[in-house]
Amino acid sequence: MEKGKISFIIPAHNEEKIISETLNNLINFPLKEYEVLIGLDGCTDKTKDIVISFVSKSKKFKYFELKSRSGKPEVVDYLVKKAMGEIIVINDADWIFNFEGKEKLNTFFNMFKDKKIGGIAESFPVEWNKDKLKTANFWYKVVAYGNYFWIESQKTNFTKKFDGSFLYITEPAMFLTNIFRKNLYKKNFSLGDDFERTRDIKNLGFEIVIFNKENIPRMIAVYDKIKLKDLLRQKIRTGVARSQLSNKNGDLKKYQTRSGILIIFNSWKSGFFPGLYANLWLLITILGSIIAKFKKNDTKEGWLLRAKRQ
Repeated sequence: MEKGKISFIIPAHNEEKIISETLNNLINFPLKEYEVLIGLDGCTDKTKDIVISFVSKSKKFKYFELKSRSGKPEVVDYLVKKAMGEIIVINDADWIFNFEGKEKLNTFFNMFKDKKIGGIAESFPVEWNKDKLKTANFWYKVVAYGNYFWIESQKTNFTKKFDGSFLYITEPAMFLTNIFRKNLYKKNFSLGDDFERTRDIKNLGFEIVIFNKENIPRMIAVYDKIKLKDLLRQKIRTGVARSQLSNKNGDLKKYQTRSGILIIFNSWKSGFFPGLYANLWLLITILGSIIAKFKKNDTKEGWLLRAKRQ
């Protein structure tokens, strides 16, 4: 691999309670050619001190300090320009890049040997982790199951099979893409930067793949607790993001309606509690979208509608 082949990009704002776990996961990453770039976005807590301690341990870690509270899209844009890697991995500060051994890791990133593949979409929610679901609180499970059935419904409607191990995305729909070729990057301006990125890559004529097996290398959440008020705030932000995307890319209701119907039916087929969690998630998503219609937040202001991790 060439120097800086893979660049992990971590936007961070006041993450002192969780960022150590995220960075520690990457300190002994079993690939030689990688780098970790952290963008400190107007931090006022001890996040910077924690990040500096990791930078002192490894030359693969670098940090950049943005004095103003710019929001994730601006931080990502700044870090992508600094990145040396051909492949960008956007790693939120409360996520861990989980993998089962170096062999699976290599197989995963070797997907990019196929020149027509431009990105890898989120195949499962970051909250979808069997160990965490055992200890998680009620609202975490609502998010985990809701997002799980949301992604599965999109796989059903907007993908085609290749060889059984992965799927090609046929329409951008509402897929999230946070792993992609650097040379395909375009600056995103909406709160739905990961949705927007999927469209950008597809519009350039490249394929985006998604997986059906849970044991692939993927992001999982550091946290296992979610508060209802934080969930609602996030869904309001999602509503604002979808409004921004609709203004730019056309009506998204056809994706939302088809997926919503599948969530209602398929979740109840999986049992009472999966149905309860997923349908509560759907109701809160709808409520957040309604509230968002009365919000005038721009992208910078909208990023303030974020969960406060404990």
